[in-house]
This record gives sequence, structure tokens and C-alpha cells, in this order.
Amino acid sequence: MAMTRHFVLTSLLLVLTLAAPAGLQAHEKFKIVGAIIKVHATQLDVKAVDGATYEIDMTESTQVMRGLKKVTQSDLQAGQQVVVEALGHDMFDLEAVLVRIAR
Repeated sequence: MAMTRHFVLTSLLLVLTLAAPAGLQAHEKFKIVGAIIKVHATQLDVKAVDGATYEIDMTESTQVMRGLKKVTQSDLQAGQQVVVEALGHDMFDLEAVLVRIAR
């Protein structure tokens, strides 16, 4: 019985050790500076100053600021200059945390 219990606990520890890195992988932080090309219901298309276009997902928790004032996502419009702080695994998997509209 003790041997079986030891085996089960060791196996469980091994599984948790191998699974932990996948579950604990942090998203990378990205900052995109550019102009809004198009605003979708849950996505923002931004042409960055480097010439690349990024499709950035927005969620209900995405904050939008104009100066020090918090505004809504509906205030975002094509042509606005923005700085987007986002999280993701790479530049093709981005989720906006904060969108700052330039004055």
C-alpha cells in the first residue's frame, strides 16, 4: 500500500512539473505605436510606424484612454494615432490591455 501511494504521489508530482511550464508561460508585452486603420467589434487594426499592420484583439477589459481620461472603445476611430499596450505570444497573437489615443 505504501509503495502504491508513493508511486501515485511521484507520478502526480511528475505530471504537475511537466505541465506547469505550459500553464505558467507568461505572455510577452508589446507596444505598438501607429494609426488605426479599422475598428471592428472585438479587434483593432493598427498600421505601426514601422509600416507593419497589426490586428489586435480587444476584450471587455481593454482600457481606452485619451490623455488622463478613460473613454470607451466606441471612441476609437480610423485615422487616430494610438499607442497600444498588448500581451501575446507573438506579433500575430495580440490582445490589447490599454489603448492610448494621442491628442
